[in-house]
Amino acid sequence: MNPKFVINEQGKKVGVFLDIKEYNALLEELEDLSDIAKAEERLKADEKTYSLEEIEKEILTDD
Repeated sequence: MNPKFVINEQGKKVGVFLDIKEYNALLEELEDLSDIAKAEERLKADEKTYSLEEIEKEILTDD
């Protein structure tokens, strides 16, 4: 990663420029981490979970 910082008159970093590929990679990683955290919370809360097979069966079954 090669960030370029925006600095104000006092020399404080107030912004950053990133290559769009680096930015998108950071967003994807953040989304993955968020998904993991949500899944862990649900497991701790002892909520009912469903397998992919159960969901597919429910969606594809004509009742």
